[in-house]
Amino acid sequence: MKTFNFPLQGSPDCENFITTKCNGSVTDNSPLFGLDCEMCITSKGRELTRISLVAEGGSCLMDELVKPDDKIIDYITCYSGITKKMLNPVKTKLKDVQRQLKALLPPDAVLVGHSLDLDLRALKMIHPYVIDTSLLYAREQGRRFKLKFLAKAILGKDIQCSERNGHDATEDATATLELAQYFLKYGPKKIAELNLEELWRDQEIRNIREKFHVLKCLDSVDQKLLFLSRETDNIELPSKNCETIKCLSNKEVFEQARRQVDFHPFSIVQFSFEPFSPLLTEEMNKRMRIKWTEMSTIYAGPFSKDCNLRALKRLFKSFGPVRTMTLVLETHQPHLYIRYEVLEAAQLAIESLNGVLVEGVHIKVQRPVTELTLDCDTLVNELEQDSENRDTIYLSGVSRNFLGHLQELPNLFFGLEAVIVPTDPKSGRQKKYCFLRRTWAKAHNSKLVEILMVFQKRYNMKHIKSTRD
Repeated sequence: MKTFNFPLQGSPDCENFITTKCNGSVTDNSPLFGLDCEMCITSKGRELTRISLVAEGGSCLMDELVKPDDKIIDYITCYSGITKKMLNPVKTKLKDVQRQLKALLPPDAVLVGHSLDLDLRALKMIHPYVIDTSLLYAREQGRRFKLKFLAKAILGKDIQCSERNGHDATEDATATLELAQYFLKYGPKKIAELNLEELWRDQEIRNIREKFHVLKCLDSVDQKLLFLSRETDNIELPSKNCETIKCLSNKEVFEQARRQVDFHPFSIVQFSFEPFSPLLTEEMNKRMRIKWTEMSTIYAGPFSKDCNLRALKRLFKSFGPVRTMTLVLETHQPHLYIRYEVLEAAQLAIESLNGVLVEGVHIKVQRPVTELTLDCDTLVNELEQDSENRDTIYLSGVSRNFLGHLQELPNLFFGLEAVIVPTDPKSGRQKKYCFLRRTWAKAHNSKLVEILMVFQKRYNMKHIKSTRD
């Protein structure tokens, strides 16, 4: 459970979770309960909006709609099946279903679900005995089958049908329960005989035939089709004019695509990525978070001992939102340690103030030198040159006056594609920085500088910086 990120007692991210109080001894006769939750996206992320609990035999013990405390910003109805109209009259809260679930489950209850860790986290509950069908029916290289596929392949049942608007939590809970019962009854040898990987590939081919109606159109006009993939992908496209090229690696797929795509009216390029183990993924995520934090941190100084600290703080805050700012007194002369919320703010401070005369002293502004920041200049340059980022301008010191005149931006910036104004997830207030994205290739550089100067003066912008998002 720790390996696959289930909520556990003592985990730092489960401090406010409650336990189901199920602490009895589990035996072969312990009851199984199918559990499925549906979530919507609120201002704080994914939150519970429906819970279903099914007992052995198929009886539904619990099927409740839940109204989150936070405002819903996306009902994702196509997956959750939840609509605004459904939740409007609902009074049930998370604490109500937590209390109800604790009362329903016996001490030796075993919860069954598909990706059950996500359901328990949505419930903010800890339960010691679980069966996760996404892990029970394991795929090659640690990948997971979808519940819809397993229900059809193992049980012969069609669930999550396209004609229905979203998932049915009770239907999904019943399917996971029956999948666990099937596995317990027949064992892994029987499952191996079913050859689920082959069944999955056959289904993928059928899906391609259903989705790619354009293949028939290409065949009818005798047009060539290119299909690039790795040799490990055992998928062939059903087209008589299809030229299939199998490659040894994703890199080779990419290189072939660069050479071949221009010679075909229609191309499908398929990359394959083998998943990392959960432990390795967590370690990589942890290191990346640390690296990003250190890249968003700067040291500035030296300053005179009688420097105006308030003015200095105001200066560095003007480049972007600050998480932490402290005065370093262990050095011969005082320095400032500043950790910004966004990488752009740190980069802007370095490029604007390094070597500049501040209160009579030429200061140095730099990132901390660690093994994770040794290559940060190269990384920042790559981010700036990336096609997704190079057409983006970072603006700091954004005022309410500016935000109230967003409709005027297209007149100032020809080809403006998007204005991204981040908000605080807790308060909902808009941040004092934003991003502008447009097709800068349409404007001459000198004209762009002129527009930015007018923009800065009109809206009292403190700093403007062309940077990556």
